[in-house]
Amino acid sequence: MSFRNILLALGVLSLVGGLALSILWMGQIGTAPPPEGPPPRQAVLVATHAVAAGTLLRREDMRWRETAAGDIHPGNLLRGQVAEADFAGAIARRDFAADEPLIASELVRPNERQFLAAALKPGMRAVSIAVDAPQSAAGLILPGDQVDVILTQTFADTAADPNVRSVAETVLRDVRVIAIDQALSGPGQPATAPARGLAATEPRLPRTVTFEVTEKEAERLIVAAQLGRLQLSVRSLEIAPSPPVAVARREAAPTWAADVSPALNELTRRKPPGAATAGVESAVRRPPPDQGMP
Repeated sequence: MSFRNILLALGVLSLVGGLALSILWMGQIGTAPPPEGPPPRQAVLVATHAVAAGTLLRREDMRWRETAAGDIHPGNLLRGQVAEADFAGAIARRDFAADEPLIASELVRPNERQFLAAALKPGMRAVSIAVDAPQSAAGLILPGDQVDVILTQTFADTAADPNVRSVAETVLRDVRVIAIDQALSGPGQPATAPARGLAATEPRLPRTVTFEVTEKEAERLIVAAQLGRLQLSVRSLEIAPSPPVAVARREAAPTWAADVSPALNELTRRKPPGAATAGVESAVRRPPPDQGMP
């Protein structure tokens, strides 16, 4: 092969290599990444307003707030990973400030252990009583309501004075309802969808009511449940001024049958003198006379 042919071959190879490099360079230009923009933002679940420890969260207590990726910390609740409904009804273990991100480890959901204990204030107890429709205000009492517990008793001794045969007294005042049956959600919580059919229109009456009470109040409630029938009286949301001492003592006194029914007073007044006394004396059991006495 002559020297001329060698140079010609080298020139062809150089031309082909140049074309290949040009094609590669043009391809890299076409696939070059676009200029960098602002970092992507994610939404975290935050408190809409200040939330106190022990609060049952409602949907209106939470909202989504867009946050830069660099401001997201472990435990934050991210949109797409969780939903608001997942934490509706959860209890806050600590106080949250307004617009503060909610932390998963500081919330106790209803299906988690120690949920009831987290709903109680420090030093308080949870006590449940069985109720029926009249006792529970026809099922209108909800978790979070403040109620009074009234004990009514009827004494079966027919020889007793009818004026004092029945009595009612308030054994607990201004106690908080924390659960109805097994539901601790309060007003505004999502309710369980009713069954289809006629039963869906019928109200579901509670069977048990759970109160938040002190240790002494728990003892009073348990003893009162053994003495007679318990009734719940819902208190107003408005805080009334404290009554005078004399009025407070009068309201705290038990209400006897004679205090309610003037007819009983009239019946007692019409009895012959000594009739009631004789009846009471005849009902008193006396020891038999000593047989050894002459």
